[in-house]
Amino acid sequence: MQSTQPAMTKLSAVRRDMLRGDSVFAVTILIVVALFLLNLVASLWNNAVFQKNVKERAGAQRIKMVGHVLARASEALIATNELSMLRRTVAETGLEHNLQACRIVLPGGEVLADANPSGITLIEPPPSWKNEPGTFSEAFTRRGVRLAYPLIVPGKGSAMLEVSARIDDPVDSMTPQTAQMSIACLALASMLLVHRHTRFRLKAIGAIHEILLAVTDDDADFATLELDPSLGTEAVAWNRLLGARQSLRMRTAIEQVKEAVHDRSDTVTALGLAFDTAPYGLVLVNQNLAIEHVNGAAAVFLQKDKDQLIHADFCQIVTNEPAQAAVRQATKNPAAKRAVLEVEGGGSAAAGLLRFTVTSLRHEDSQYALVTLEDITQQRVAQGAMNSFLAKAAHELRTPLTNIRLFVEEALEQCEHDAVATSKSLNVINEESQRLERTVGEVLSVSQIEAGSLGIMRDDIHLDALLEQVRADYEAQARDKRITLEFNLPPKLPILQADRDKIALTLHNLVGNALKYTPEGGRVTVTAAGEKGQVSIAVADTGIGIGPEDVERVFEKFYRCKNAVDAKIKGSGLGLPIAREVARLHGGDVTVESEPGQGSTFTLTLPVAMETA
Repeated sequence: MQSTQPAMTKLSAVRRDMLRGDSVFAVTILIVVALFLLNLVASLWNNAVFQKNVKERAGAQRIKMVGHVLARASEALIATNELSMLRRTVAETGLEHNLQACRIVLPGGEVLADANPSGITLIEPPPSWKNEPGTFSEAFTRRGVRLAYPLIVPGKGSAMLEVSARIDDPVDSMTPQTAQMSIACLALASMLLVHRHTRFRLKAIGAIHEILLAVTDDDADFATLELDPSLGTEAVAWNRLLGARQSLRMRTAIEQVKEAVHDRSDTVTALGLAFDTAPYGLVLVNQNLAIEHVNGAAAVFLQKDKDQLIHADFCQIVTNEPAQAAVRQATKNPAAKRAVLEVEGGGSAAAGLLRFTVTSLRHEDSQYALVTLEDITQQRVAQGAMNSFLAKAAHELRTPLTNIRLFVEEALEQCEHDAVATSKSLNVINEESQRLERTVGEVLSVSQIEAGSLGIMRDDIHLDALLEQVRADYEAQARDKRITLEFNLPPKLPILQADRDKIALTLHNLVGNALKYTPEGGRVTVTAAGEKGQVSIAVADTGIGIGPEDVERVFEKFYRCKNAVDAKIKGSGLGLPIAREVARLHGGDVTVESEPGQGSTFTLTLPVAMETA
């Protein structure tokens, strides 16, 4: 009773401290939550206002630049009496940039061109009209901007280009902030609810918590730590835990005695089995540089039998001098740092690249060196392939980006003086952007191929319609190069069960390559035939051809033939690898027959899953 009374007094004092601490914690949480919410609302409001101002300025500047470029182009078109081109340019500009109004008005109020054709009031202007040059003006409304640009047409007169556009409502930018604030509020409210629920659940084990705080003696009598079972299931479980711990103490003492007298040979045998099943090579070297133990993986790496390695001189097995020096240091100096080095061929007759990790070990009065062997040959090959892929992809992306940057600078310099040069620069920028998009798409397809995630979605494909579409896509390009493009198609072709987009991509790559590598005046012939459960599409050209050493390598990623003619032709080197991979995913293939200077024939073969009725 004398020892129980001080314990009960101490438990009561701990309970009072816990209640006081819970109240202080609750008030602190409320204050922190309130301050956090106020700071969050202020930050979100400032961010929304800033985004609104930035969006309005950017939108107004964009419309202003569009109007400026259109004004200069309109002056040139009016001066050359290109009214049809003028009206189409105004209509396309209004549609492309979502302008509310875009029109050209003469001094008398007649509308010469309008983005809305119904607003045109003057079809044929007089040879000349009043010359009342206006001034540039801009006016901002609550949601938009109105701009007026003076047009000076030499020999004809003056006019005004009126442009008005709506600046997108920046209220939409509040949506992310509102969502963030809502999520934060829900998270904080959830935290308070969890805290309250946890406190409620912890009331049942409060007594256990007080005992753990008040009693720190591991040798305390378990009878003094028991709780009244009327406190609930937690108290009953606590009493059971105390009884289990008492029994565990007795069993632990018995097990310790058994382990002390356990036969050590069994432990050594189990340790040897674990040593041999390790995925890395392990070699234990003593102070005399003799190998005391070696596992199976190390014997494979060093290309020796385990029996030959046991008690053998490490320096005779591994002839690499840095590895020998690291082992000597580890067996002599207990404080030696772990050494990691890579050895070609493992320092012996073994092939490949091995990584040696040498660690110093101390056991009683003996010093050892543990050598871990790891074959990293495939890692280095994979890393080299990845670095090569990234370097070539970066090179293919850098060229169009450089051209875009140069022609953007030229367009900015010439936009006020030379509308034709500006238009030419914009066309080049558009072409390079499309080239960049194709390159990125090809790189992504190659990444999917490497990751094994390039899949197909099968559907009915009418080959005759698909080939006619390919013919329509490339007729203009063939005409520009004065190349004869022929399609020899049978009256009826089978219906394939395949991925239409990917088969179309494959055909575009094959026909596009044929046109690209065929000089002017040449011929490209596409021939299709269906027989024996498969369909074949051959694309033959009279181009530069492929040498025997390059026939199979053209299907490697980024590979380009090294002849002088081919070096002048732009390309990413990804089209043919993607075409072959798509064909093989469908159960087919892409093959090539070619002779230098005689042209090439690429043949796509695909299985037919369903014949036409």
